[in-house]
Amino acid sequence: MPCHRQVMFGVCMWILLHPASCVPGETHTLARTRHVSLRHSKLEPVYFTDVRIEDEFWAPRIRTIQNKTIPDLLKLAENQGKVDNFAIVAGKKKAKIRLHNCPDSDVYKLLEAASYTLSWSRDSDLEKRVDEIIELIAAAQADDGYLNTQYMLPFDHPASPERDNRHVKRYGYGPERQWKAKVSEWPKGYGQLYCAGHLLEAAAAHYRATRKRSFLNVACKLADNIDRSFNKTAALDYADHPQVEIGLFKLYEATGEERYLRLADYITHNSKFHRPPDIGGGTSALPINEQRDAFGHCVRTMYIYSGATDIVRALGYDETRTALESLWGSVVGRKMYVHGGIGNGTPYEQHGLNYELPNERAYCECCASIAMGQWNYRMNLLSGDAKYADIVELEAYNSALSGISLDGAKYFYCNKLAVGKEHQHRRRYLFCCPSKLPGFVAGISRWVYAKDSKGIYVNVYIRSAADIALGDDEVLVRQETRYPWDGKVALTIEPPRAMEFDLCLRIPGWAGGRPVPIDLYKFADQVDMSLTLTVNGRPAAYTVRKGYARLHRRWKIGDKVELNLPMPVRRVHAHRKVKADAGRVALMRGPLVYCLEAVDNGGSVLDLILPPDSEITSEYRPDLLGGVVVLRGKGLRSDGRAVEFSAIPYYAWDNREPGEMLIWIREAKTD
Repeated sequence: MPCHRQVMFGVCMWILLHPASCVPGETHTLARTRHVSLRHSKLEPVYFTDVRIEDEFWAPRIRTIQNKTIPDLLKLAENQGKVDNFAIVAGKKKAKIRLHNCPDSDVYKLLEAASYTLSWSRDSDLEKRVDEIIELIAAAQADDGYLNTQYMLPFDHPASPERDNRHVKRYGYGPERQWKAKVSEWPKGYGQLYCAGHLLEAAAAHYRATRKRSFLNVACKLADNIDRSFNKTAALDYADHPQVEIGLFKLYEATGEERYLRLADYITHNSKFHRPPDIGGGTSALPINEQRDAFGHCVRTMYIYSGATDIVRALGYDETRTALESLWGSVVGRKMYVHGGIGNGTPYEQHGLNYELPNERAYCECCASIAMGQWNYRMNLLSGDAKYADIVELEAYNSALSGISLDGAKYFYCNKLAVGKEHQHRRRYLFCCPSKLPGFVAGISRWVYAKDSKGIYVNVYIRSAADIALGDDEVLVRQETRYPWDGKVALTIEPPRAMEFDLCLRIPGWAGGRPVPIDLYKFADQVDMSLTLTVNGRPAAYTVRKGYARLHRRWKIGDKVELNLPMPVRRVHAHRKVKADAGRVALMRGPLVYCLEAVDNGGSVLDLILPPDSEITSEYRPDLLGGVVVLRGKGLRSDGRAVEFSAIPYYAWDNREPGEMLIWIREAKTD
């Protein structure tokens, strides 16, 4: 019998001599953990498995996600039948299928989130539960690779619902609907590629985190089924919620299998991922290359743009890149709220008209904010421009993070900028946003670093340690910071030997005089924001390019870089065309947008006035909301009475007594 070393040598030689493949029914060989070649991408990702989050802001949140949020949501998924559906289809349980809107996707997103936490810290109980669910999913998968519990059992099966079931009548049911979802029949057949995409993305994350192939094998079989099921020489008459392109690209990265990339390319450029009705007059139904203004369902558009950006990174396509840059300008320059949210409350969760950004009826779905972060992360990789990472940071600390309570048990769907006494508070439930939020928090390490052939890029300032491959070497980067409360960042560089490369540190837009990359929002005043940058205690020579301070030197073990970003309180004004914010001001400190909450301000905030000359101070409160910097100042009530006010970071609101909340504060009394 061969010894262990001989077996491992044989396996390694097989991997080197054979391309990665995913053949149904076989154990799939994975590409080595190095990156696939994306020759049109300026930067390469540093995967979550190579980054360890250690800071006082994010690490406790990840721990809460692992210990509380995921177990709680999995229990909800079980109670709602979303896990049992797989057992029923597999013949392992006798019960009725329970229909929801894309129920399989919620399970897949929770498995993705669990995978991120398992990479961060192993949890044997959680890992066992994940393995059990994956086993059920694999058992439910059809021999030909198809998998979606709503479209697998025939109507005459004892577990199937009646034909007059409300959900069946709206979305369809059974094998007759597999991969059939024409625009003219929308929403029948809806959600199949959406669910598939989340499975593929979760499976890729699970493989990277655990090195287990069980889920990846399921993903490859499903992707192969999709590849066989669509005629890739014709336009795709299939209307669905996008996501499959993202999943296919993740699967391509994990396996190196080119046909998954080509399938993602085909779907990106031939799909009709729009949702009627469309206030944009059919704009979102156009091929991606012909789109210039962002219209359509906000989460859908962000997923479409994310998948298309991946395709451009891999294959080029100047026309697609031009479209994406124009769409980015449309969203960030005319349709985004100051906290990063998108969707202005227009019916059917769509982007609204330019500069139409009402605060009370804002939509700003959590999934859309997270997807904005995902898209801008990809645009940063494509271009190497820090302005996209500025939006990643804006989402991470504001509109996306506000969707989950501090205790990790309750969720928002929308993230409004002003609410009265009667509003819907966070609640415990399981649908698209609650299942998406845990992976956003637990997978924050995906967004921290990037690299190119010349060096390392630091995009988000979080206390962490990262092993970053540069050529044949691996550089350890240790980051120390109390960000977002403090702008001091210290990085220790530990290469295996003296090495020459660039270290590129993002200079946040807020530190460079702009709250967002385009003039939709501006700071009201000019403040001295002189940063300092030293290497080993001495002022460092650096150049600034595309928003990065670039340090080029021969690095040796223990070199220490210190960046100091001042964090004064800043007043923000909206573009004059944003009528909802006329005569109003918002407050920022560092990357954080602040709000007034009734519990801190005498039970009411909607009538508060903040005169332009009112001094505002900041104070760290370790005893409040898990530890936050609070802003304090003097304002007026509408009757002219002077009052003191207190503002907290927007992400932390609605964690205490219910009441009014406000971001945009009046600057003068109005009649």
